[in-house]
Amino acid sequence: MGGGFRMLLTMTDDVPREGITTTQRIGPWVVTMYRPIGFAAGGPQEIRVEPAGDADPQEIARGISSTVLRQIVTATPGELARQASEEPALDDLSDTLRQMPKGLSDEYLAFLSAVYVRVVEVGQRAPIQDLEQVTGTKQATLKGHLRAARQRGFLTKVEGKAGGQLTDKAHNVLKRVQPGGVTAEDAR
Repeated sequence: MGGGFRMLLTMTDDVPREGITTTQRIGPWVVTMYRPIGFAAGGPQEIRVEPAGDADPQEIARGISSTVLRQIVTATPGELARQASEEPALDDLSDTLRQMPKGLSDEYLAFLSAVYVRVVEVGQRAPIQDLEQVTGTKQATLKGHLRAARQRGFLTKVEGKAGGQLTDKAHNVLKRVQPGGVTAEDAR
């Protein structure tokens, strides 16, 4: 989910308006949100969803799904910065994943799911290729591991495309695992 924000002075009906515009890429869609100056603490006043210039016409023909609408992040840039400082960075998750013992343990599947979700969120078009580079594991094997993560309840499924969300079960396992792939029990 790539995105950004910028100050913007726009004209609507020949009346200038000043505010903050944020953009977000969700699959084939670009979401643009507008907050007027002075109202930046609340949600956006306007949300526009449009096809991205490089979007697949077949995906666009299917229309905007409720899944896309649920993925729109309406938090203010300040709220997003606070959240980012509280969540582990993709590099940290990747390092931990590389150090974990091989095998389909709950810890491995939860971390693989977390890295996968992050890679998809940052807008990578081929998340399995990125995971292959991070883990050194072949794409076909990774697909099987993600399938196992979904079957064992760590990752939700999105029909027909990359993505999903971490489940409560995955979050609980991630809380137990320390940097380096060691569980809290092992660290004692």
